[in-house]
Amino acid sequence: MAEETNRTRTADEPPARQRRRVRRIPWIVPVVAALVLVAGFGTYYYFETTSNSCVSGPHTLVVETYASFFDSGPDPAAARAGVFDSFEKATGSRVCVEYLTGDLATTLLTSGGPRPDVVVGLDELTAPRLDAAGLLIPYAPPELAHVSPALVANLAPDHSAVPYEYGFIGLDYNVSYNGAHGMPYSAGNYLEAVAGNRSLASQFLYEVPPDITGEEFLAMQIAFSTEVLHQNWTNFWHTIGPVAPSTTDWGTGFSEFSAGDYASFVSYTTDPAYDAYFGPVGAINTSVLRYNGINYSWESIYGVGIVRGGVQNLTLAEQFENWLLSGPVQDAIPTNEWEYPANATAALPDAFNWSVPPTSITSLNSFESVNATAADLPGWILEWQSAVSS
Repeated sequence: MAEETNRTRTADEPPARQRRRVRRIPWIVPVVAALVLVAGFGTYYYFETTSNSCVSGPHTLVVETYASFFDSGPDPAAARAGVFDSFEKATGSRVCVEYLTGDLATTLLTSGGPRPDVVVGLDELTAPRLDAAGLLIPYAPPELAHVSPALVANLAPDHSAVPYEYGFIGLDYNVSYNGAHGMPYSAGNYLEAVAGNRSLASQFLYEVPPDITGEEFLAMQIAFSTEVLHQNWTNFWHTIGPVAPSTTDWGTGFSEFSAGDYASFVSYTTDPAYDAYFGPVGAINTSVLRYNGINYSWESIYGVGIVRGGVQNLTLAEQFENWLLSGPVQDAIPTNEWEYPANATAALPDAFNWSVPPTSITSLNSFESVNATAADLPGWILEWQSAVSS
């Protein structure tokens, strides 16, 4: 556990923005994700494990999660201790955490090694794959009473995965550029403006599948075009395909956008909250899709699931699911994950006032069941590839 990073963050330097939206491993390529220790911006201590060092037992809970879990706040070590160490003390157990890169679902589906007890970080596009494979044990923890039924329905209606946080896709833009070009990003239909103006399209940076943000944006654009505008969704990609720049992962794209290389970027609506919390504030803003005075976006939902064939102490695993939805963990999510806590009783810091209120956004996920969306996604990606290359 006592593995120290080799860089110390200065007092006025915010942590690097982290996202669990790492580039996904393509579904048709069976690979096991590498386990890594995340080097944070500071002198912190992290759990570090390999796939052979965590062994489930009556009093030991093995948790697999994404490498950037609780890694984007002012003190990642303390934040992670608040999740895992506090649970150990409360239950008299040991928690062994494996931090993975890549797609958690693909790892579980393709790995021949021992399975974890619990997996944290399944999203609305991957949880259905594990559920369909029979790898998740449904459970409805008591704290689920404080979670919106819509959030549950858009992740796993059968409780095979339980939501602990959520957010919305945001279309970030450079405020100065937006003001100098007639406010195309902050008023009206953002995507219509991009598709209708070659100059704007050349400034629109987006992530491509199989990056998770790229997949969520594709699902968002398809739902908005077909269900709200009643248009052929491929028209947008035929139009911007030859012009708009793309990137294979959120981190690279955000760095390029932040450096001023592009005026707009597919990201998340909480980006202004991050800037308001750490500073500077005001250089960028974010928008969602609008039509007839209604805001629309795609909802990113992240959940925890108990793994069939891995869990040794089902009661302990159920206690951990409930713990993730409890006050101490949920209150820490906004400034460590830069997402909204699933538990509606959790508090939000003032910085989140800078973001588009989630209550003002109509979730595009609700136009199709979570299982249908997951099943349709591979075909959508093939159609998208054809549209942008034609």
